[in-house]
Amino acid sequence: MTGSKADRPYGAFPRHGVAPVPEPAPAEPPRTRRGRIAAWFRARTRRERTELAITAVLVFASVILLPSALPKGYELGTVDTAAPTPTPTIPELYARLAQTVVTVRADLADGKTSLGSGVVARAEAEGIDLRPTAVSTYDSRSDGITVTFADGSTFEAKIFARQPDNDIAGIRALGHPDQLAVATLGNANALNVGDDAIVIGNPFGLSRSLSTGVISGLHRSVQPPGADKPMTELIQFDASVNPGNSGGPLFNRDGDVVGIVSGLANPNGQASFAGIGFAVTIQAAGGAVGVPPD
Repeated sequence: MTGSKADRPYGAFPRHGVAPVPEPAPAEPPRTRRGRIAAWFRARTRRERTELAITAVLVFASVILLPSALPKGYELGTVDTAAPTPTPTIPELYARLAQTVVTVRADLADGKTSLGSGVVARAEAEGIDLRPTAVSTYDSRSDGITVTFADGSTFEAKIFARQPDNDIAGIRALGHPDQLAVATLGNANALNVGDDAIVIGNPFGLSRSLSTGVISGLHRSVQPPGADKPMTELIQFDASVNPGNSGGPLFNRDGDVVGIVSGLANPNGQASFAGIGFAVTIQAAGGAVGVPPD
């Protein structure tokens, strides 16, 4: 007995002229980003995969090591936006520093007048009054002394400390203007040859004249005329100084007092500027009169 057509090995035949509808294939699940990267990686050749692995290790190592090489205070992903503090210009410095410079006038026993400069280095409270302390040059012939401040006010002053070897005196004014500017004392030991030198004083009575130059030498020794021994540890500079500058401040570029002008070289025998000035360090000058550096 032969089977029906449905039993034949060719499979089922459509009945009543309707073709069976095939079942849809299951949809492939969407790949994640990691899956796509893994599939891409598997599609590479063995050599390509090795090179990629080495590159990944090097990048990872650089990220780990980089923070230890950064300066303190820096972090990955941050940008230092703090701008450095700008250095003040010379005119800006002068406007501030000139207020601390005074004119010192001393009446001498022979009837003459000695004119010099000074700098207000300290202001002490004495009861309800301030007692400005100025560092200036020393003159053993001085009698009556007056100090004229930047605002033009003049007050009597007294010498309260002397250092004749360095030609330095501490002067205490018996009065002061309402607005009193006090200088900041620096560190002469931090000076280098070539640093800026700024001098403000009263050459030939020209009040608060400015001159600038550089530090020309350090630890100089000079034998003053008529002195028993030389002055030592002096600062040499080439900013212009003349009679009347003695006792005035030598400032550095930050506006700190690093020396007190003590004299100038006179190779031609004239008391005029020859390109070489000298200053006592503020450590020696301030310490001698009881005004320690800030």
